[in-house]
Amino acid sequence: MKRIILILLFCSFYGFSQDIKLKKGIVTVDNVNWLKYDGCGGWDQVCTVYNLSGEEIIYMKLLSKPDTADQKYWKVNFLGVNKSVDLDFSEGFGLINGKLLKKFYDAKVVNEDGTLNEERVQRMVEKYGTPFTDKANASSTTIIINNNNDQTPKRSGVNINIGG
Repeated sequence: MKRIILILLFCSFYGFSQDIKLKKGIVTVDNVNWLKYDGCGGWDQVCTVYNLSGEEIIYMKLLSKPDTADQKYWKVNFLGVNKSVDLDFSEGFGLINGKLLKKFYDAKVVNEDGTLNEERVQRMVEKYGTPFTDKANASSTTIIINNNNDQTPKRSGVNINIGG
């Protein structure tokens, strides 16, 4: 009985998962062309996603988290709907190897005609938000307090005091 349940679970995971591949500028889902891309290689810091008509719909840029240069996140801009989202590089959205694009496919942010689904984009923005961008844009004001009670004017040069 346990074997049957395990076999059913195994089949269900593989039966419903999509195979997303990036090759020669085309994103395919289960061997069907879905989108086009540019600059989404292993070392690229930017990635542009186009619909099959060639219209730019998503622009992504790899940035450093505020206050830490070694931690990264993807700033994803959904073009034409004025929405953006931050996706953590360390949560499996590292190199553009299909995982990041699979997130868009699963969220159904791209309609069948290659346009962005504004309602689904908004839902993704609500879910993930822009925590890194918000932190980076927060003002950091530095206040310097001078507790020098000595009211004597300072002179340029070297000041030497001998004795008390």
